[in-house]
Amino acid sequence: MKEVLDVVARDGIHLSATWFMAESPHEKVVLINSATGVRQQYYSDFAKWLSREGFHVYTFDYRGIGNSRPEKLEDALYDMHDWSVDVDAMIGYITHVHPGAQLIIIGHSVGGQLIGMSNLSTFIMIGSQTPYWKNYKGLGIKLKLLMFWYLAIPIATKVFGYFPASRLKLFEDLPAEVARQWARWAKNKNYIFDELPSEKKSFDTLQQPTLMISFSDDALAPYDAVLDLKRFYRSLKTEHWYLTPEDVLKKKVGHFGFFRKDMEAIIWRETVRWIDKDFSSEKRRAA
Repeated sequence: MKEVLDVVARDGIHLSATWFMAESPHEKVVLINSATGVRQQYYSDFAKWLSREGFHVYTFDYRGIGNSRPEKLEDALYDMHDWSVDVDAMIGYITHVHPGAQLIIIGHSVGGQLIGMSNLSTFIMIGSQTPYWKNYKGLGIKLKLLMFWYLAIPIATKVFGYFPASRLKLFEDLPAEVARQWARWAKNKNYIFDELPSEKKSFDTLQQPTLMISFSDDALAPYDAVLDLKRFYRSLKTEHWYLTPEDVLKKKVGHFGFFRKDMEAIIWRETVRWIDKDFSSEKRRAA
C-alpha cells in the first residue's frame, strides 16, 4: 500500500512524496534520494519491493522536478543546494512519523552527493560521483561533457529560462539555477566547496556506515569520479562494491540499471543484507 504525501520544506516549498508502507514494519526506514532530473516514479519498483521486505520506504520529487514542479519553471529560483533543504524536510517528516526508527538513505547519483549536506543515518550511494569532467576517461565523453557544461546549459537556460532537458530527451527539465550550479560544480576540481565552503565541515565529519555501489559500464559515474566523491567523504566508514554487469548476471547495467525490476534476485537482495547488518554503536538513530 502507498500514500501520496505533501511535505513542506522549511522555506514553505511543497514537495510531492510517496510513502510505501510495510505490512510487517522493519525497525529501519528507507528514504530514496533521486538522481538529477529523475522523477520519483522511477524508483517505485525498488520501493515496492523494499516495502514487501518489511521497510517503510519514502520517495519524493525535489523542488522543480516531477510533481514538485511549479506551473512556470522559468519563474523557479531554486538551486541544487535547495535540494538539500528538501532532503532535510523529508528527514524531518520521517522522524516525526517514525520516532526512533533507524534511517537508511539511498542516494542515486546526485542523491548521494546531497547526503553530505544533511545530518542523518546510514547511507547507500548508487552511482554517486563528482561531476568534475577530468574524472571521465576518453576524449569522446570529455568533449560531450564540456559541450554540455560550457555550451548547452548556459545557452539553453538563457533562451528558455530553465534547462529544457526533456526536449533533448535527456531527463526532466531543470530549474535554470539548478542546471547552472551543476555546471559550475562540474568545472571545478574542488566540487562544491569553493562555492559552499561551509559544507566542507559537514562532509568531513560524517562518520556513518556507508555502502557505495558502482558499475564498470556506468559512463556517468566512472570509477575515478566515484573515488573522487569518496575522497570528500573522508571520515565515512565506507564499503565500495565496484561491480561488472557480469557480477549481477547482466549484459549491461549503466547508470540507471540498478533500479530495474530484474535486479531483485542478486543486487537488491545483497543490498538488503547489508542494510540488515548490525552496526551497533556506529549507527545513528533518526530520533
